Amino acid sequence: MKKFWTIVLFFLSLVALAGCQVETEPTVELLSFKVEVIEIDDVVLLSRDIEFPEGETKRVIDLIDESIGIDYQIYPFGYFVNGVGSLYPKEFGVTYNYSFTISVDGALITTGVENIELIDGMVITFQEVSLLDETDLMVDRVIQTFIDNYLSTYISLQGLEPNVVAAIRHLNARNYFSPQLGSLVPKPTVYPTDTISNAFKSTLLAKSFVSNTDAIKDALLLMDAQNHYESISLLNALTMVQAAGSVRTAIVDDLLASTPDFMDADYAGMLLLALAPYVTYEGVNLQVAEMVTYIKENLSEDGVTSWGSANSASTATVILGLIAHAIDPRGVDYQTEGVDLIDALLQYEVDGAYKWTLESEETDMMFSTPQVFAALVAYKIYRDVYLKPAFYFYYLG
Repeated sequence: MKKFWTIVLFFLSLVALAGCQVETEPTVELLSFKVEVIEIDDVVLLSRDIEFPEGETKRVIDLIDESIGIDYQIYPFGYFVNGVGSLYPKEFGVTYNYSFTISVDGALITTGVENIELIDGMVITFQEVSLLDETDLMVDRVIQTFIDNYLSTYISLQGLEPNVVAAIRHLNARNYFSPQLGSLVPKPTVYPTDTISNAFKSTLLAKSFVSNTDAIKDALLLMDAQNHYESISLLNALTMVQAAGSVRTAIVDDLLASTPDFMDADYAGMLLLALAPYVTYEGVNLQVAEMVTYIKENLSEDGVTSWGSANSASTATVILGLIAHAIDPRGVDYQTEGVDLIDALLQYEVDGAYKWTLESEETDMMFSTPQVFAALVAYKIYRDVYLKPAFYFYYLG
């Protein structure tokens, strides 16, 4: 009997001890703060609660890194945040157009992200911002909208639009976040050279796809332009294939010698672009100055006027010509009532495509849209390079 009660008492003591352990085990209260990432158009890309125990000694930046991931660099002045998780500002690593500001409970921090005080319930916001003005932000938006909505229309197995192809090639070459040309369609195997117009288009496509241009060059050297416009196309093509200098300068001489009987702003823009690689050749600068003067005389709030009215295609052509000479189409000399040429061009935009005139009821997908897209890409590249050097659209390496 004594043995029985000894066993009972032993088990009762175990139960009591277990009860004591349950009662004395401390409860850990979890606190939290929120991390948000918001893009420039105020779309919330990430919202995450991060929990931490009361009395936590880790830094806020380390808690974020453990929970979400944070990419930062350390400088003498403090920590600079590149990205949060997999989210980075637009064009990260390509330009400095976009970055993050950091705020706590709506107030911008002044001490650096590494010094944020850990407080229960606070909201840390990484807000994408830009030093670009609204016009330049719109340029970036509509370029992306075109790529999203229409790129497959202009680069497909059914056909290739040379201006769009060249624009994408330029974006690829500078590591902008656009589809790689080679991933969209196979490299063409046939490049028609039956006319100067087709030979020019073939040259532009071949250079964009980094194809051999020897056969095209041979065909070009046998061609003879019949008018000013053909001379410009032939000169551009021969420049791209790096034909002998004497062959090219002979065409330059012809273009300097006269202008078309019916001058328009399109021709002025085309000539500026074609002459851009030859500014050191005698007489070219004088002709460039004359074309620039002509363009200035044909500006309006709706863009460049050609044959009595402004239109998007003529405005785009002039923009390509101006930036080939490092002339800013947003400069004060190209403003009418405060509207510059880029402002004017953007008026024609409809969901990433472009009307020919402002009065047009439908977008012009055949001509104006690819021309405007090329001009805006060229302008963006020109704008994004420090000091804005000349950008020749037909130079494709």
